[in-house]
Amino acid sequence: MILITGKKGFTLMELLVVIGIIIIIVAAIVTVIPGMRQKTQKNATKAFMERLEIAIEQYYDENRTYPLTTIKELKKALQPPSEDRSKQYIEFDDSEINGDDIVDYWGNPFVYTTPGDPKQNTDSYDLYSKGVDGATTPPASPDFIPEGNDADDINNWSR
Repeated sequence: MILITGKKGFTLMELLVVIGIIIIIVAAIVTVIPGMRQKTQKNATKAFMERLEIAIEQYYDENRTYPLTTIKELKKALQPPSEDRSKQYIEFDDSEINGDDIVDYWGNPFVYTTPGDPKQNTDSYDLYSKGVDGATTPPASPDFIPEGNDADDINNWSR
């Protein structure tokens, strides 16, 4: 014969420990998710920039010149509005364009200039994203070109 004494159930202390563990797990997940999203957007922007660079080089191989100096002109050169698919070097998704701009995964327009800056060793062209903040802050040195060199900027000369 088995004697059961006392009441069945959890004590208040056991419930508090379980609730505390759940709160710690949720807090860890909530703090990690925003960083994961930003890292994913950064990696997606880098991959998209590599696709753009390949398209720009294909354009150069065929035309022996780089597309004109603005991002709008670059978009028209790489994906012309005509029906002639032979002159199309890239096909943009709806998330990669905003009007006449080519945008990164934060929605900020890429910056494109040609010829590039010799200080960056990019005599051909400069292509960069202004990163998550959408701005480029000038550094303290007057000799340094500020465009594309902010801590969160993604550019074609530092990779």
